[in-house]
Amino acid sequence: MQRSTFRIVLAVAALGAIGCADEGVGDPCIPETVPCNALGEKCGYKASESYIEATSVQCKSRLCIVYKLDNKTNGAIPSDPRSLCEDQKQRQDGCVDNEALAKSVYCTCRCDTGGVKSGIDTCTCPDGFTCEPVLNLGGPGIVGSYCVAKSSIAAD
Repeated sequence: MQRSTFRIVLAVAALGAIGCADEGVGDPCIPETVPCNALGEKCGYKASESYIEATSVQCKSRLCIVYKLDNKTNGAIPSDPRSLCEDQKQRQDGCVDNEALAKSVYCTCRCDTGGVKSGIDTCTCPDGFTCEPVLNLGGPGIVGSYCVAKSSIAAD
């Protein structure tokens, strides 16, 4: 009797571990809040920086990253992931193409705390992603490294 109870507990624990392992890293997401200037114009992100939205309901981990999103304006116009370009002439409104969006905006998880003590678990990055330092400022629940697509790092 004890042996079968042990097997059931072991099976439930194994299934639970499998369910928790999938953080949805790489799943598509679009940040709900995109920074704009004081007039509410020129919304978007700088191509040289990275941002984490920590409340994304689109992601299993609740973390949506915008990692150095580039709209091919050499930083002159912020990149807006909510606006897809239909043609090259449209770039002045900050739009991005599908390739840039897929390469730089996706669900992520925190893979290292950067030495900051916090009660939040970290994850292991899946194939195609690497653990990269993204945030060095902020509270202990968000500072650290995140899973970043290797394809977006190769472009650095």
